[in-house]
Amino acid sequence: MLMTLRDGFETYIERCLFKTEDDFNADGTVVGWLGPDDKPTAFVEDRFNTEIISRRPNGVLDVWGPLSEAGFEHLSLEDALLLGFSTSEYQAGLRHRLLRGLLLQNEEQLAKEMLPPGDEWEATRREGIGDWNEWNPVRRVPYPLEPTFERNEVVGWRTENALYEDGAPADRFQRTMIFRDRITGQLSQSEMKLEECGLESLSINDALVLGFSTSEYQTALRVRILERRHISGDDDLTSSTMPPLVVRQGLERHGRDCSYRFGKGLLWARENWEKERALREWVSRVERPKCMKPFNQPSQASRTPSFWR
Repeated sequence: MLMTLRDGFETYIERCLFKTEDDFNADGTVVGWLGPDDKPTAFVEDRFNTEIISRRPNGVLDVWGPLSEAGFEHLSLEDALLLGFSTSEYQAGLRHRLLRGLLLQNEEQLAKEMLPPGDEWEATRREGIGDWNEWNPVRRVPYPLEPTFERNEVVGWRTENALYEDGAPADRFQRTMIFRDRITGQLSQSEMKLEECGLESLSINDALVLGFSTSEYQTALRVRILERRHISGDDDLTSSTMPPLVVRQGLERHGRDCSYRFGKGLLWARENWEKERALREWVSRVERPKCMKPFNQPSQASRTPSFWR
C-alpha cells in the first residue's frame, strides 16, 4: 500500500515480509538508539522517529531506521527487548502492517493499535472483513494485553514426569510448559499444549526461553492473523515461514480476507478460480478452526484469549 512518510515522500509498504532466521542473522544485532552525540543510548523520547544503531556480523556499526519508515519486522525478539518494547507493543507493530499494509508512525498510533476495536465499524475499518460477532477466539485478531504476560513466566518444557532440560523437544507443539508465578514463586503446568494456545500467545521472553526464533515467532503471528489459525506443528511452521512465491503474492494482495469464509469471497469467484488457485489450496491445506456465531456479542475476556487460561 502507498504510504506518505514524514518528509512527504510516498513509498510502497509491503504487507508481508517473509524473513528467515538467516536474514535476521545477516542484519546483526541492535546496540541501541542513536543518541544526540551519535552514540548508542538506551532511552529516547520518540521511539518511532529515532534512528537505530546495529552491529553487523562483520563488526561494523550501522545506522538504520527509523521504525516509522522501516517497521517492527526488522527487529529481532532480542532487539525489541533491548529497545524497550513490550510484547504487546511489538505485536501491535507487526499486526498493524499485516492488517493494513501501513507502518505505525508515532506513540499515539501505537497506543490505539494495542486496543481491540470498540465496535463493528471500527473492526471492519482496521481488520477488513471482520469477525465482530465471531465466538471462536482463534478466528479473531488477537490483541494481547501486557498484564497477561506479567503474572507468569515460562520456565521450560514439560515432559511426562519432569521439566525437560535437554534442549527443545522434537514435538514442541505437542508439549505443555512449566511456568512460575512471579508473585508466589509457585511452579505450575500449562493447561494447553502449544498447538492449542498458539506460539503467538507467548511473551517475547517466554518464546526465547523455549528456544523459538524471531522468524518463527513472526510467522506464527502472521498465520494467526491472516489465516485465522494457530501453527499446528514444526512442519507447518517450517513451510509457513517461506511459502511458495505465488502464495506470498496472494497473501500480499488479499491479507486476512483470504481466510474469511471457505466457498465465499474473491478466492472462490469464478473469474478468479484459476488465478487464486494456489492461495486457495494453501489456506485449505490444513484443518481450520470452525466459525461460530453467538447470539450475543462475545465478552472482553474471550476477545483477548490468554495463554494461561
